[in-house]
Amino acid sequence: MSKAIHSTSGTIKYRLKDVKSKTETSIILDYSFGRNNRLKFATGYKVAPKNWDKSNQRIRAVSTLKNRETVNNDLLRYSSDFAYQVSKLTELEKQNRNVLKGLLEKIIRDSDEVKKPIASFFEYADDFIESKENQAKNIGAVKLSPITVRSYKQTVNRLKEFNKKMKYNLDFDSIDLKFYYTFLQYLEENNYSINTIGKHIKNLITILNRASEDGLNTNFKFRHNEFKAVSEEAVSIYLTETEIDSLYDANLSKTKDWELARDIFLIGYYTGQRVSDYNGITEDQLKTFGGKYVFEFKQKKTSKKVYVPIHPRIKSILDKRYGGGLPRKFNAPDINEYIKEAGRIAGINEPVSVQRTKGGRKITETIPKYSLIVSHTARRSFCTNAYLSKMPTIDIMAISGHSTEREFYKYIKVTPQERAVKIADSAFFKN
Repeated sequence: MSKAIHSTSGTIKYRLKDVKSKTETSIILDYSFGRNNRLKFATGYKVAPKNWDKSNQRIRAVSTLKNRETVNNDLLRYSSDFAYQVSKLTELEKQNRNVLKGLLEKIIRDSDEVKKPIASFFEYADDFIESKENQAKNIGAVKLSPITVRSYKQTVNRLKEFNKKMKYNLDFDSIDLKFYYTFLQYLEENNYSINTIGKHIKNLITILNRASEDGLNTNFKFRHNEFKAVSEEAVSIYLTETEIDSLYDANLSKTKDWELARDIFLIGYYTGQRVSDYNGITEDQLKTFGGKYVFEFKQKKTSKKVYVPIHPRIKSILDKRYGGGLPRKFNAPDINEYIKEAGRIAGINEPVSVQRTKGGRKITETIPKYSLIVSHTARRSFCTNAYLSKMPTIDIMAISGHSTEREFYKYIKVTPQERAVKIADSAFFKN
């Protein structure tokens, strides 16, 4: 048996369900296909891990195993038959998990009933989420954050609640502008914020686009200009130098994810970069110029190349917790969630007044400052604190990558009072 069978659409391998089992465990056919998707199907055979040849994906030649040759021959037949049947599918069918499951049912279970493509919106949505969860677990693939998967689940749950309470009979054909405005009104009446509503619409559009690509949705009314994710500008904050000190000093060793998020956030603060640039710095970005250590960034958004001196605190973080190396890349949504917890532990709890649209009404509420910290707060805090420290604006812009002073001044969070104090320290007013 070959190590794996490669078809034009994917790769077929055999794995054990539980490699640590002390008894027999199921042999699973594992099919990787398309956009980092995986389909797992039980073959009906079991074997003890000690009798499984992982590299050749077959049962070892053990004299006490009477049916070894039969099982190995069946596994080879399953994979070759499946690869052949997949090769006869259309491109859309090759990406349809239900069609693929139907083929395996027919080949492995000797079932004459091949499952038809998923018909309903909710069946497809549930299958879409399952595929995303498998993608998140797929080692070596671009990992999808558990938070993102949870967001899709929340959206589908809201749609199911809407469908039940409104008796809407929701399906692909009924998703149009009438549905859009009815769903918006439903969410508003249930006291959801504008940005939460926007998140659900965005997730719905993603699911509909994927269903359209899979050939299961032919109703494109959701692509109307009015059918879009709504939003309102979020409150932007910056952390003062004192708050940055508190975050740096906070003991987060008991919760490694919070500690990692804090360390990556501080690298963002002391480099002034966007999260897409500071999250996942590599060794080849470390440079030495004139005896000074710097980071080299080619900013993903602008393609600008900038050089940032390595702050002593960054060096301290790397030496203390990463053996002088660099922290691993972390999912950006996870950074946004965990940095809030780090801020809470650090005592960044100044009350902040926030105005939001909730349930269709403008409301004002007071929340602790840590709950507003996100990955981008690091860059905004650097620019603001560097400006208040009297670092020349042109030097700050050389690090941040802002193209014009007008753009820079719109970006930083400085009150008129803070700017007046800075101006008062200028040579003009001192003389």
